[in-house]
Amino acid sequence: MGERTHAVHIGSRLTGLGCVSMFPALGCLIAGLGLLGATHGAGLTALAGVLLALVVAIPAAALWTEGRLTHRDLRLYVFDRGVVVTRGRTETHAMTWPEVRVTERTETSSYGQNSHGATVHWLYLHRPDGLPLTRINTNNPAGVAIARKVAEYRKREAVADDG
Repeated sequence: MGERTHAVHIGSRLTGLGCVSMFPALGCLIAGLGLLGATHGAGLTALAGVLLALVVAIPAAALWTEGRLTHRDLRLYVFDRGVVVTRGRTETHAMTWPEVRVTERTETSSYGQNSHGATVHWLYLHRPDGLPLTRINTNNPAGVAIARKVAEYRKREAVADDG
């Protein structure tokens, strides 16, 4: 594929579960210590033990879940002679510039009282069989590089067809 020119991590699946899980864990800690400090029966002492165990279990489960989700993230690598799109650890799509199918679309979003919005130009990358892989904004340097390489290839292809 030649020299790598850009590498982009597209669309993080970070959910914030690790941080958000601290709130229920803190609640379990407060309740567990409160029950443990009181002079109640064995049942409430056991409940306090369960709550204190959840202080560790809830964040551990949340971080484990978030870690499994982030391994499915998309990464886009732009090379001199093509692109590679990876999804997680198992799915890899490597294509040379003649194989890459690019669809361009401009989208405008409106928000606010006066409907002011941003206009974004997207490049949608597809495999030769039409399977969509990812999209990238042309404001991103990798998106600019892809647009340039595809335009160069199309120009060479048009010159070859004319000659």
